[in-house]
Amino acid sequence: MKNFVSIFLLMLLMGTLVAFAISCSPPQNDKARLERDIKAEKEKIARNLSELRDNINQQLDKIDRELDHATDKAKERLNEAKAELEQDRNAVEKAMDDVKNATEETWEEIRNGTEKAYAKVEQKVKSATDSIAELFE
Repeated sequence: MKNFVSIFLLMLLMGTLVAFAISCSPPQNDKARLERDIKAEKEKIARNLSELRDNINQQLDKIDRELDHATDKAKERLNEAKAELEQDRNAVEKAMDDVKNATEETWEEIRNGTEKAYAKVEQKVKSATDSIAELFE
């Protein structure tokens, strides 16, 4: 009878340990889910930044083509727009590097900063695009 009680208590203890071990698993799942979420966010932001950089490059190419035929006044405005777009492209490329190199610990800050920078640069590019279009209407 004493052995039966000992075995019963041992099984009860083992069951408790197994239940405890199982309950500790979800944080690993949460961490994996967080890593997947961060990876997906990084990919999306990197795509958006890449598209914005491509748009800037297209505008710079357009400016280079138009400079040959522009008046002196238009050339001055085009060169100003070109310099600004080149700065914007540099900011976008820096943001792309920041996103690529972000860690789980730095991601929140990098994401917030990148989203703000993206919105600002996107607006500046739109404004520059509109200004360039006005020169040739």
